[in-house]
Parts: sequence; C-alpha cells; structure tokens
Amino acid sequence: MEELSNNPSSVTSVATQPTESKISKWLGRLVDACLYVAVVAVPLWYMPNTLDVLELNKQTLLVVLSMVALIAWLGKAVLDKKFSLTRSWLHLVVAVFFVGYLVTSLFSADRYLSLVGNFGQMQWSFVTIASFVVFYLVAVNRIQDTTRLYHLVLAFLGSSLAVVLYGLLQIFGIYPLAWAWPITAAKSFNSVGTINSLAMFLTIPLVLSASLTILGCKDEKCILGQRSKGSVAAKVLVWATMVLPLVFMFLVDFWPTWVTLLFGTLVLVGITFARTRSIKHPVKIIVPSVLAVVSAILLIWPTPIKLELPAEVSPSATHSWNIAKQSLQQKPFFGTGPGTWIYDYSKFRAPSVNLSQFWTIRFERGLSTFYTLLATIGIVGTSLWLLLLLSAIFKSAVHLVKEKGDDEWQAYLTVFAGWLVSAFIAFFYNYNFSHHFVFWFLLALLASLVAKNKLTLDGQKKPAVMTTLSVVLIVVSVCAVSVLWLSGQRLVADAAYSKAVISYREGRSIDDSISRLQTAVSLNRLNDAYHRNLSQAYLIKVNEELNKVNQQPDQDQTKAILKLVNDSRDNALKATEISPNNVDNWANLAIIYQAVASFMPGADELAITNFEKALDLEPNNPVYYNEIGKLYIMRSDAYKTLLLSKDEAKRKEAETNVKAELDKAAEQLNQAVQAKPDFAAAHYNLAILYERQERLKDAIDKMLAVLKTNNRDIGVGFQLGILYYRDGQKDQARDIFEQIVALEPNYSNARWYLSVLYEEEGRYDDAIAQVQEVQKLNAGNQTVEQRLDSLMKARDAKAKPAATTMPEPVKEEVSGPKPLNEVKNP
Repeated sequence: MEELSNNPSSVTSVATQPTESKISKWLGRLVDACLYVAVVAVPLWYMPNTLDVLELNKQTLLVVLSMVALIAWLGKAVLDKKFSLTRSWLHLVVAVFFVGYLVTSLFSADRYLSLVGNFGQMQWSFVTIASFVVFYLVAVNRIQDTTRLYHLVLAFLGSSLAVVLYGLLQIFGIYPLAWAWPITAAKSFNSVGTINSLAMFLTIPLVLSASLTILGCKDEKCILGQRSKGSVAAKVLVWATMVLPLVFMFLVDFWPTWVTLLFGTLVLVGITFARTRSIKHPVKIIVPSVLAVVSAILLIWPTPIKLELPAEVSPSATHSWNIAKQSLQQKPFFGTGPGTWIYDYSKFRAPSVNLSQFWTIRFERGLSTFYTLLATIGIVGTSLWLLLLLSAIFKSAVHLVKEKGDDEWQAYLTVFAGWLVSAFIAFFYNYNFSHHFVFWFLLALLASLVAKNKLTLDGQKKPAVMTTLSVVLIVVSVCAVSVLWLSGQRLVADAAYSKAVISYREGRSIDDSISRLQTAVSLNRLNDAYHRNLSQAYLIKVNEELNKVNQQPDQDQTKAILKLVNDSRDNALKATEISPNNVDNWANLAIIYQAVASFMPGADELAITNFEKALDLEPNNPVYYNEIGKLYIMRSDAYKTLLLSKDEAKRKEAETNVKAELDKAAEQLNQAVQAKPDFAAAHYNLAILYERQERLKDAIDKMLAVLKTNNRDIGVGFQLGILYYRDGQKDQARDIFEQIVALEPNYSNARWYLSVLYEEEGRYDDAIAQVQEVQKLNAGNQTVEQRLDSLMKARDAKAKPAATTMPEPVKEEVSGPKPLNEVKNP
C-alpha cells in the first residue's frame, strides 16, 4: 500500500476522480431534468410563431430534449466507465417496431412527410417515433425505483392539471394569453388540440389519479406515503386531477370520453377485485367504482349544459375502413406511408361525400388511430404495433398477478391502467402529439417496472467496451447536433412561411409575402407547401403587373412578367417533384398554366394534362372535371376566331375543331355533374356550353323532363333556372330560384342569381337582401362584397333597371388543412 500511495500516477488518478464523479452526477441530473421537462412541458407547450402552433413546436421540443438526454446518458456511462442496460423482451419488441416503422417510412408515397412530418402530421413522422423511442430508452434505464416513477407520475398529473385549467378558462371565454398571442382568443383553443382531443387526453390522468386512491404508498417510496406538507399537496393534486378533468368532460360531453373512462375504471375495479386477499378495506375501490357508474350514466344520457362548443367532424368507421381496405389492396405490406392518410382519403373517398356539406374538405386522418395506421403503415407496420400492445399487456398482466408487495403492485396497477387507457383511445379516436407522447411515456414507466434484469458492461475490465462506447457517443453526438440544427432550421423556415401568410392576410404587398416565402424555401427546400404557395404568390404578382399595363407592355415589362410567370411555374413544378402524390401540387400547377393560357401558347394543354393527373389522385373531385371543361370551352372560343376566315378549308377545319372541343367540354362537365349533382359551377358552365351549341330550348325541355321525375332535385332546378335566364325567360328563372331558396336557404348561388333578376327588375332592396345572405354564407369573399357595394350604389343613385351580364357563381374551393394552402390567387 505504501508503494501505491507513493506512486505519482496513482495520486493523480485518485485526485481527479472526484471531478469526474461531479461531472457524472451533473450529467445524471441533466438526464433527469430532460425527462421531467418533457413530461411536464410537452402537453403544455405551444408557440404562435408558426402556422402549426401545436404539433411542430411540440415535436421540436421533444427532439431537443430526447437528443440532450441521450448524449448526457451516454456521456455519463463513458465517465463512469460502466454501461448498463435493462433487459426485457419488451425492449426487443420496441426495437423491432422502430425498424419496421423506418421501413414503412422509406417506402412511403411521400418520404418527406413520413420521415420528417408536415402540417397536421407531425405525430406520425419517423422523427417523432425516433424521439419517442429515444425517450423510452433513456427513461427505462434511468428510472430504477418506484420513488422516481411516482415522481414522474405526479409531474404528469401536475402538467395535466395545468392543461385542464387552461382548457376550462378558454371554453368559458377567458383567454389569459390573448394579450400576447391573439391566436389563442378562441374557445376551441387549448394546448393539446381540439376540444374533443383534450377531453380524450384528460381521461388518462383521471384514471391515473383514480388508481392512486386505491392503495397509495405505505413505505414512503413516494411523497403520497409520507407524513408531510408535501404529501398533503400531492394528495390535493391527485384529487384535483380527478375532479377538474371530470368537469371538463361533463361540459364537452363527447361520448368516446365516457366509453374510455368506463373502460379505464372497470380495469381498475376488475384487477383490484382479483386481488381481494390483499385489500382489507374494499371501500378503497369506491372512487373508481363511482367513476364507472357516472361514465355509464353519462354515456346514455347527455349532459344538460350546452356551451355551443365547435363540433369536430371525422370520417365514419365504415368510410375509414373502406379507405383503409382500398389502400391495402394497392400497398398491402407497408401502406402508403406514415402521415399520408390525406392522400388515401383523396383517392378512395366515397362519391356520396360530394352530396354532403363536407365535400370540400380533405380529412387527414381516419376515425381512429387504428384505421389511420392500417392504411398508412400497412399490414407489417400495424402488426408490429399490435404486437407492441399485446406484449406490454401480457408482460404487465404477469407481474400484476405475481407481485406480492402492495406498493410495487400499486405502481404496476397505476401505470398499467393509465397506459392501457391511452392504448384504448387509439381504437376510438385519433392520436395527436400529446396523446402519442403519453402512450410512450407510460410505456417507458411500464417497461421500467417489468424489466428487472440488467446487462452491465464494465469498461475497466474490458477496454474495448470503453472504446466502442466512446465511438458511439461521438457518432450519436454528431447525429444529434445535425438533427438539432436541421430541426431549428425547419422551425425558422416555418416561422418565415407563417409571416408570409399573415402578411398576405393583412393585405400587405405581395412582395413581402414573396420575400418571406423565398426565405422559407431557402431554409427548407423539401417542403412542397412552401414551393406551392410561392408559385401562387408569383402568380398574384403577375396579375398585379398585368393590371398596371394599360396598353401593350413594352419590352422590359414583358420580360419582367415572363420572369414572374416562369418563377411561378418553376416553383409549382418543384412542388410536384418533391411530392408527386399530393393532389394539391398537380392542381396548383394546372391552375398556373390555366391562368397564363391566354398569352402562353400550349399552356391550355398543359393545364388539362395536370388537371387529369390531379384526377388520377382524386377521381371523385368534380372541381377538376369542371376546370377541364372550362378549358375545352376556352379552346373552342379560340377556334371560333377562324370561322370568319376567307379560306374555306380553314373555316371547315375550325368548325370541326369547335364542335370537337365543345363535345369534350360536355363530357367533362357532365362528369362533374355526375360526381356532384348540385355543383353550381358545373351547371353554370354547362349552361354556357348549351348556349355555345345553340341548344337552349332542347336543354330546357330535357331539364323539365328530369325535374318531373324528381321535383326536389335542387341541382337540376338550378340548371333549369340558368337555362331559363339565358333563353330570356326571366320570370320562369326567378320563380325557379325563389323555389330553390325556399327549399334550401343556404344555397348561395341560387340567391346570387336571384339577386341579378331582382336587380334587372329594379328591386334593389330585394337584390341587396339576397347578396347579404350570400355574404353571411361566404364571409370574406371579395366578389360578393364588391357586388353588394355596387347594388347599394345603384339603389342610392336610383339607377334605371337594365339587363345585366350574368355573373360567375360563388366559388367553393376544395382544399386540405388550411396551413397547406394559404396564399391564393384571387
């Protein structure tokens, strides 16, 4: 020992050890801090700097926390020269699911969307799943006793209490953060998602709290079992996290929440009854029993309080299943890719949807998570997900049966019941980011309980272990820094995109929007939405420049306009290259060509081609048939200019071409009407077509015959009114439109054309009244506002009644989630 103590190198080693130990402890605390911050902050976190206020910011936060935690955990192992991993076949199932998810993402119809995520689909991206798995890996190897487990559970309950308090203030019209962030000034806004999604989320902390009332902690492993002020505060937290979520659920009265709560409380009661030999006081299960009864009653009888909260709409179970089934027929093994359900909906939606008021909406998810996963990750991915669920249930059930100690058993019951409720939600509702995070958080707690064995690699005995671990740490650190850099860059890009949209909404110069969109594109060239909106912004700029030109533009003006047109087209093309399965990209490219068809030779043919590609991706959309029909009518008008040619051959060729183009237009417009019988724009263009073909009388007779078979067919009646108008039978047209308005008061275009007839008769007040109703149904429509202003001026000036030109109908646009299609060509 004297030799050892006198060895200078040994003295140095001993002297430096405390410093390393302090760093190791600091890294351990950093890991714990990341876990606690994630548990508390993810359900609460949002930032208004991006259009995707919730999901993108939550994803970025989780990526940062999980990467920092992973580096700190590995760094601590290197400093300690010891690497330990808990052992459980549940970890293997998680790893297999992770690899399977990566494969489905790589085979996706939209790799960027599946790998990274985009508006409304952040929770299903591979980056998100990877962050969840990293969180799981660190948590199961860091949470090694029930004391820390209970602390994390209580931290989650505290976060949930803050979430529900904020949600309650919002639905009662108290907006605590509206002074800083006006976007939060809405009853429907909260930190989780929609009102219904918050109600579903709250069932999880409610069941966790109900479980903690059964036995609690007796051996002071958590603060609930201690005799202190902190214990009292924790118990108040538990009860508050039962009462306030129940109040919120009562106010919202969303029936799946009562089904979920009933399931969770029956699980608690059932498992507890199976352990009756260990519960000396059955009164302990009174709380979950009462909750089960309450949820059963409220599932049958609705709550009497009505707060007029916004409704949430989703595809039905049958519709969701049919879409999933058709998607699997095309891509059975790996599906269309995580997050791509909106593409499946576009392609396989039922034609009957066009008869509903939701025909212009593209839903981005099915009725439930299960239906969504089935279509997007296919048989392989869904099977691995179900295997993960079954493995966790089986492993937990074994431990719940075998565990003898009350405190350990209580921990199993609490975490298992909460996690099982989160898994149950997946079959009745669709996860958003907060639901998904809680699923993985509770799964990590569950795995930390069931994983009793450890694999420890001692670096002091095996130097190769330290070498390998050091290399892994370096590689992971480099990857983590890269991921964090890219995540930050994407967030900045989306902030620029958000400012571009806000600038356009506020009526600022389109140049400002273009500049900000260019910034977004330069920071993230893989987001098709940025390119698509930039192409639209350039097209708006083209219109502005054309309006400035009074006569023939000079050479410089022509060059500037052509450059804008090319920039618009190039960005639209880039969007189709990035995401060729996104129907919006092809429709947008077609619109670009359609807008410049009057001065760009061949643009009309390219517009038709791209609308046809859009139809391949969304075959039941009547808008594209209608637009193609309009283009054929425009082509027929172009050929008409040759009918006056002195060359007889050219004149006959022109006649043939005019007829051929009108026949093609008729085919497309009839397809539009077949897809949606009450589609006003298609009926309007059919009326134009009939007028071009000089078949007004025949068309009227045909429509009258159709109307006799079904005198409540508003679509046919509307077209008949249009034909009467064009044939000069305006009294009959007025009568038809008045009948339609009486049958369907929300039929905007019937009121629109009725106002024209009233205007021609000098009934300005009646015309104004009709347009005011149209304005209510189409808030913010500039065409409607301009017409209303024009009518008021004519009334005030006592203008003489005169025949007017028939206006185009009020447009109804088809689009996906609003953030995907913000800047629009007016």
